[in-house]
Amino acid sequence: MNPDHLFSVAAEFAQATGNAERFHARAASVTSADRTALTKKASEWEATAARRREHLRASLREALRGPFIAEPDTELPAALWQRRHVEVRACTRHGSRIHVRCTPAQAVALGTALIGFAALTDQLGGGVLGDILATFPTHCTAEPQASGEDGKPA
Repeated sequence: MNPDHLFSVAAEFAQATGNAERFHARAASVTSADRTALTKKASEWEATAARRREHLRASLREALRGPFIAEPDTELPAALWQRRHVEVRACTRHGSRIHVRCTPAQAVALGTALIGFAALTDQLGGGVLGDILATFPTHCTAEPQASGEDGKPA
């Protein structure tokens, strides 16, 4: 599907929608005898616009079929969107930007899944997360060590 075809399908839909709106506006401003004919013409254009809308949707689905291969945006991989959603951002190899908006619950589920997969991948891949993340000591003492002469903490 080439961009020119998508543009022409979108233009046909826009033209049909515009014609329907124009005929409705004309029908609202004329006498009753002409109103019937203009309303009928507006209904015909609405039906045409509905068919063209479905054709446009089908063309867009066809053009966008297949996976998007993208990497997380290095500058701002996640952000708040209108204080109600979390937006995850990525960039394709061609420089296009992809935004996925999640509810707070979806964002928590996504983050939890990513952490789980990262840990599993790290374990299977030889443990590289330890080099990236600051780790806690493997052993901790429950009592502070004495450092003064009388055995009390300094």
